[in-house]
Amino acid sequence: MPIDKEIIENHLDQLKDYIADIENMDFSEESLVKDRDIQHLLSHRMHIAVEVCIDIATHITSALELPGRNSAVDVILLLGKKGILTKEFSEKFQQAPKLRNLLIHGYDNIDYRMLYKDYKNDLADLKEFARQIKEYLEKN
Repeated sequence: MPIDKEIIENHLDQLKDYIADIENMDFSEESLVKDRDIQHLLSHRMHIAVEVCIDIATHITSALELPGRNSAVDVILLLGKKGILTKEFSEKFQQAPKLRNLLIHGYDNIDYRMLYKDYKNDLADLKEFARQIKEYLEKN
């Protein structure tokens, strides 16, 4: 089954919008720690951004009929094994589904100080994911 580039491009547009929404948020570490509205908004936007990446990875690995698509981590790593993402980046980016799981299931255990320290690096990883996927689409 061929990769539906239109689906991937629509997902990439959504990802770009969520990244921009997060980057446009104005909050400090202290306000994130204390304000549940900011916590919920950042958590939701990060969750959806990662979910979009997982959807992209799942679509590509399904279209290519790659075996071993048992989890979100698996589909990210498969993209690295097939050279769609660099292997090094796919190994790093496998943390994204784990972040999503924490945001969804560990909402009462989130360390918002740690999230504040890491979220800009997470955004950089989301951008790198999008860049590598776009590069793959342009070549294929």
